[in-house]
Amino acid sequence: MNLQPDDFWTFSEWLFRPGAFLESAFLQGVVLIVLAIVLGLLVGYVISAARYGPGEGFYAVARAIRDLLRTDLPGTSPSRIVALARLAFKEAIRRRVLFVVGLFVVILLLAGWFLNPESDDPARLYISFVLTATNYLVLALALFISAFSLPQDIENRTIYTIVTKPVRATEIVLGRMLGFVAVGTVMLIPMGLASYIFVDRGLDHTHYEVVQADEVDGRIVGKTDRVRKHSHTFTIEPGETQGLTNFVRGHRHVVTRNDDGSFIIGPPTGQLRARIPAYGEIQFYDRNGDPKDSGIDVGAERLAGGYGSAGISRLIGVAKGNRKLEHSYVEGGTLGMAEFTFDNVTRQRFPEKIPFDLSIRAYRSFKGDIESGIRGSLTFKNPDTGFSLTPKQFTVEEYQIDERELPLSFEWLNKETGEVETRNVFDHVVTEDGRMQILLKCLDSSQYLGVTKSGLYLRPDESSFAWNLTKAYGSIWLQMTMIIAFGVMFSTFLSGPVAMVATAVCVLLGFSAESIYDTRHFIDSNIERGGGPIESLVRLVKQDAMTTQLDVEGVANTLIKSADAVIVYSMDAVATALPNLPRMVSTAEYAASGIDIFNAVLARHSVATFGYCLLAFLISYFFLKAREIAA
Repeated sequence: MNLQPDDFWTFSEWLFRPGAFLESAFLQGVVLIVLAIVLGLLVGYVISAARYGPGEGFYAVARAIRDLLRTDLPGTSPSRIVALARLAFKEAIRRRVLFVVGLFVVILLLAGWFLNPESDDPARLYISFVLTATNYLVLALALFISAFSLPQDIENRTIYTIVTKPVRATEIVLGRMLGFVAVGTVMLIPMGLASYIFVDRGLDHTHYEVVQADEVDGRIVGKTDRVRKHSHTFTIEPGETQGLTNFVRGHRHVVTRNDDGSFIIGPPTGQLRARIPAYGEIQFYDRNGDPKDSGIDVGAERLAGGYGSAGISRLIGVAKGNRKLEHSYVEGGTLGMAEFTFDNVTRQRFPEKIPFDLSIRAYRSFKGDIESGIRGSLTFKNPDTGFSLTPKQFTVEEYQIDERELPLSFEWLNKETGEVETRNVFDHVVTEDGRMQILLKCLDSSQYLGVTKSGLYLRPDESSFAWNLTKAYGSIWLQMTMIIAFGVMFSTFLSGPVAMVATAVCVLLGFSAESIYDTRHFIDSNIERGGGPIESLVRLVKQDAMTTQLDVEGVANTLIKSADAVIVYSMDAVATALPNLPRMVSTAEYAASGIDIFNAVLARHSVATFGYCLLAFLISYFFLKAREIAA
């Protein structure tokens, strides 16, 4: 998977951004809350002024704020919130919302007809399918129950039985939100269990026999039978009784040779993974060996993750000033290379070996020998002493994770004594403070290897797939909670259908937040080269070059510049205010790619969800007070 730069931040870096505090999530959240409060007060005053007059409208708004701070918040009763949440829960259950769980199970039962059994990575396919299906079903249900509940109660006057009792508006809003969240949680748990069983059983298979086994130079080289439209080859070294098959469709098997010469093929391994990666810093070098901020741009490519056409993505990467968002390429047969520097490479983290993974792209400037593949090399180097191991050659395995390992001991020819010595990696390749470099080169002339910061990483540990899937469902739960909060908020002042449409629009805009943000930065970066949208339109009509001064003077020029500034900063405000749902959905990509979902990522999503829920709660409270439903 192709990670974005902020995916590597810790939670504190994301929250406070040392050195760039103006871009920190904390400051953006504070600004968003302040703006929401100001806009809310203005809207509340306009509504109150239209209802009571300018003077009385001001006092009505002031009384609502006083009630919130002096009576409603301090007097909010947890027991009444729980009682109201229980009522909302029962109400949702009476609407037969649990049928969604049954629908999900039916979808899983029929999924085998539609999932491609010949997929190169069936684990990714299965995991992506169950998480996507769960996401759509749960979010659609959350949208429905949260938007229609309160308007129907007001229309049917059933809410009068509640508000005539000593119940506060804060308790009504919180009770609704918590009740609907409880309903969604009750549905997510069985859906998560069904998903795990579906993925585990769907990928489980057994090869029954070895159809070919030959002895070559003392080794046993064999081939398994064909099951689920694939087979494996394997090698058992001399003196060994076990060997591993090759990777096919994301998995391999352990093959054991018995004393009587028969073979036992074990279950598939390596499919359901949760790798815990340790990323390093990347530095590119051009064909002359000079350091560069990025590698070679080979033109348009489509980025992993589906963020649109590669040409636009590439331009947006330039606009952001960070070309490491996409694959940068290293030219083959030259001094060009990508240098990865890793920290905290210690004996405690890697007691037996140093495993690492490769995820590299290949670009061919000419066809060549396609069957042999493009060759690369890896050189392990001590950044302080310059000592390096003999380069290890490999053939690029595109669009899959190539798992490799570095043994801790290696043989080295001592030129002084002429003897071959056994040395340790931590004594010679790793520095005293735990740093190590890996140099990636392309060996084939006029061919190119593409890599990102996440394209080569160390793998000190692995987590449980079941726990990783649980974290992915936790991210879906956070999305559901946010949508429920928005649905309850809109339902306090809109009818059910309109509230559902308004919430759906917020969700759609949330999924477009990243595109809006990228477009805003792309426009902002081109203000000095052709201007903003209005100026660019004027240049098109007048057929002016973007490098020349705009042939408009006086008031018209000022108006054009001002309009462009308003558009750019409005887009920035919209992008900042919207929940960045694509990043929350991207946790499914982590799980499908076999990467452990970073705890920092979940912490960010949790804080963002809490902030939006708090904002929705405040807006819901004031609108509910404004409706005067108890009058």
